[in-house]
Amino acid sequence: MDRGSFDALATAFPGCVKVMALSSLTTWRIGGEAAVIEARSAGMLADILGRARELGVEVFLLGRGSNLLVSDDGYDGLVVRLAGDFGMVSWTRGGDGWLVSAGAAVTLPGLAGAACMKGAAGLEFAVGIPGSLGGAVFMNAGAYGGSMADRVVSVEVLDGNGFRTMDRAACGFGYRASFFQDSDALVLSVLLSLDSGDRDRLMESASATLRKRRESFPLDLPNAGSVFRRVEGAPPPGKLIEDAGLKGRRVGGAMISKLHANFIVNAGGASSSDVFGLIHDAGRVVYDASGVSLREEIRYLGSFEEPQRGR
Repeated sequence: MDRGSFDALATAFPGCVKVMALSSLTTWRIGGEAAVIEARSAGMLADILGRARELGVEVFLLGRGSNLLVSDDGYDGLVVRLAGDFGMVSWTRGGDGWLVSAGAAVTLPGLAGAACMKGAAGLEFAVGIPGSLGGAVFMNAGAYGGSMADRVVSVEVLDGNGFRTMDRAACGFGYRASFFQDSDALVLSVLLSLDSGDRDRLMESASATLRKRRESFPLDLPNAGSVFRRVEGAPPPGKLIEDAGLKGRRVGGAMISKLHANFIVNAGGASSSDVFGLIHDAGRVVYDASGVSLREEIRYLGSFEEPQRGR
């Protein structure tokens, strides 16, 4: 972003625009600098997007920073984070279940844990998934047979046509996919439908899920979750990568986890190019070994150069 655009945004939103290292805002702990602003209400978000559009500044909505690799060169646009009103949750008991209205900035593990405490069933799969509710809907996050699509009733969004509410069918959910991934619509809040359940049993189920995640995934080192999504008709990506002999493979400070091969961890001082190179290597070696073309589940922000073959 040029200095003039930055100054114009800083003038329009006094004290709100900051230059930050995105490594502090991502679970991989990787990424250069960008201009960052917090939107604390739907009205403020609309104003930010309108001003950025007038200035020709690209905008990226950042949740909890999971599932994202940011370039070490940073990002030349404006990073928007949701706060304030977007962190609100309301619970309504009705019939045999609950309706939960929650802002996009609500943490998914926190919401899942609160649901179990209330005796609201359906989010136990999400207790250990890092990220925000908005990001979880964007990716249709899921685990252990459950997914966000199973529980979404409607989503409030903001796009070029203003504010609107989309029902579940309009969200176009698929495996780790949704309508929002190919749209300018930003998720503001979500209405979820949960079942009534026994609080103690739900807490036990959530605890068991957390234990399983700790035993199965390398949660002791910075990571972004699963790097590759499953290819229909093929074995899981982790098995393909492991069978190709890539567990423990390193590029710089990035390493394919020895615990779960579909995780790349920041083993210390990893750069975005280290991770990007390792992703490229894994895809190439798996294709040569199995004929399966791996597809990334993670997203990229900033500029990346294709690594040289044989790196």
